[in-house]
Amino acid sequence: MQPIPPQDAGNAPDHDSYDADEENRLGMMYSSGEGVPQDWAQAKYWFRRAAEKGHANAQFNLGVIYGNGRRTQDYAHALLWYRKAAAQGHPKAQFNLGLMYGNGQGVPQDHAQARAWYTSAAEAGHAGAQNNLGLIYVNGLGVAPDPAAALHWFSLAAAQNDAAAQNNLGMMHGAGKGTTQDHAQAAQWYRKAADAGYALAQTNLAALYENGQGVPADMDQALAWYRRAAEGGSTRAQFRMAQIYDGGEGVARDAAQAITWYCRAAEGGHVEAQFRLGLRYDNGQDVRRDAAQALSWYRRAAEGGHARAQFNAGVMHAQGEGAEMDLVQAWVWLDRAAHRDVETAARARREAESRMSPEQMARARELAQQGARPASEGSGA
Repeated sequence: MQPIPPQDAGNAPDHDSYDADEENRLGMMYSSGEGVPQDWAQAKYWFRRAAEKGHANAQFNLGVIYGNGRRTQDYAHALLWYRKAAAQGHPKAQFNLGLMYGNGQGVPQDHAQARAWYTSAAEAGHAGAQNNLGLIYVNGLGVAPDPAAALHWFSLAAAQNDAAAQNNLGMMHGAGKGTTQDHAQAAQWYRKAADAGYALAQTNLAALYENGQGVPADMDQALAWYRRAAEGGSTRAQFRMAQIYDGGEGVARDAAQAITWYCRAAEGGHVEAQFRLGLRYDNGQDVRRDAAQALSWYRRAAEGGHARAQFNAGVMHAQGEGAEMDLVQAWVWLDRAAHRDVETAARARREAESRMSPEQMARARELAQQGARPASEGSGA
């Protein structure tokens, strides 16, 4: 069968001669670029023709195009087509509906609905749904926590070599949730996922080697697994690599390596790494002192909820270090730190307040009440 673009229909056989399976295959060819130039408009056209004939796979594929934003993201139409496919027992469509309800995509977040759709897909053998159902039960999302049920679903998914489920099963055994605590069992499951390249499991396995839990203590093995996880993008592993090189734990201290890994973890959003990088630039420790860089990293950590970073950012704004003095920003950050019981934050907030105009104070209180990220208000002088 040769793919016939819709715009060439005048020179092509009657499209109505194609059955739904053929139309779905044409959609797959255009979406993957198999034998034809990749063309999402053509893929959508053919999937829709098959979907409107009740073809479940085509309905699912059309939902994916809408949900993933091929051409235009449209969650409402994604939901429509996923529901049609799910009603025919399509496990992948049921799983994607679970994701959309769990994440609040196109619908209000609804963990009960997510659980219902995950259950349908999980009972049909969908490993991702089994894993996500396990997460719902272990975290008590819209249902009472049920570690035994979580263990059951993680086990089914892990048996299908789902790396996330294998890691989660390792965590259950390591914490003794739904089963007897068994670090050796945890290590076995972490290794299965780690060997498959799952960075979180590599990090967890490294921690077991570092602490001698379930495996003989072996810092060389720990460092090797941390490095694999860190190279794979695990910010937790990157941060631990930084700590190891910073403190010379089982290796010669290497300040340059420590800074490199702190930077990678910080850029990836690791809040504690952002704070520590701020401290280094603030104090000139292992790097040239740079107040602007210090403030930038403190701000990023502060926005992530780090109380000490909120305090330090507030102090720097109040003193005009790293940026033009801004008492509104200073007050808002110090207020947040004070509410987190950071020592001296309340006093520093009062000192900033004593230097502020009524207008600045009103703006600062407004931002604090909104819980908004403070934006620059210009000079507070």
